[in-house]
Amino acid sequence: MTKIFIDPGHGGSDPGAVGHGLKEKDLVLTISRHIRDILLSEYKGVQVRMSRNSDVFLSLSERAKLANNWGANYFCSVHINAGGGTGFETFIHTSRSSKSVSYQNVVHPAIYSKMDVKDRGKKFANYAVLRQTNMPAILTETLFIDNEKDAKLLKDSSFLKKVAQGHAEGIAKAFGLKSKDGDSDKEEESKPKPKTKPKTKPKPAPSGDPEIRAIQKFANTYGFDIKVDGILGPETLKALIKVLQTEINKQFGAGLVVDGIYGKKTEKALVNVRPGSRGNLTKLLQSLLYVNGYDVGEIDGIFGDKTEKAVRAFQKDKGLGVDGVAGKNTWKALL
Repeated sequence: MTKIFIDPGHGGSDPGAVGHGLKEKDLVLTISRHIRDILLSEYKGVQVRMSRNSDVFLSLSERAKLANNWGANYFCSVHINAGGGTGFETFIHTSRSSKSVSYQNVVHPAIYSKMDVKDRGKKFANYAVLRQTNMPAILTETLFIDNEKDAKLLKDSSFLKKVAQGHAEGIAKAFGLKSKDGDSDKEEESKPKPKTKPKTKPKPAPSGDPEIRAIQKFANTYGFDIKVDGILGPETLKALIKVLQTEINKQFGAGLVVDGIYGKKTEKALVNVRPGSRGNLTKLLQSLLYVNGYDVGEIDGIFGDKTEKAVRAFQKDKGLGVDGVAGKNTWKALL
């Protein structure tokens, strides 16, 4: 049974962001209730709890503690932005655990696919609810309450339901939840047409991250058969390790077994990749930096300034020696 914990931000004495007659605490509670209801009504094998189901205040630590004590598999904190911008963005913790990155790569595009707004991107931050939760966690920021155009959308109840649907579909896809049969309503069966209500008609799956699709295509040039869906899952991550093993064997005759398992022999055979390097090892390095949430610019196999900057940022975040060279410790942390 998959346990999903939904956290509507703010509440009670803390209204959150305000603007154009709207309060963040009210909007996120509405969205969160919809997410809960969609998950429970449309999917099997899922339990949902919320940090609050009314207009009450909870501290950030209390929210994280509730999820931790329940043993949640995923924590989703729902927010509305403010500060003069526009669009949609999501955050995971700066530690960028592989599962948080993987789930963000699924959930973010699923939500964004429901909105015709600016995509502000997948980001990372040291927010308390992301830091203090023991499970993979995400914080979503839907539009800007102080932007007139965004506020108009936030006043539309059908838009809020679309946002919730995106959250639910993304979480369901990330955890492989199975949808419930839609034939339980006998009244619907008696109607000759339509066979399903328009509102419950299945929506097309999100196309996924285009960069992840490119990475999957790159891995498939080695003879693998990964599904090119733009979703960063275990199959893609395993294939990237196989690419590394294959390249090390090609270039250095290491004799590694190409099994996609990061073991002691693979770790021992890791090589330094430096600024100015070109080729598939550099391309793999860029791919791994990207899936860990770092901006490398184009994944082109050229170790230029942007790639070096990303390596240095990764090394700093992981507490490694910051030299801009992808050595054994950097590769190990990436993998």
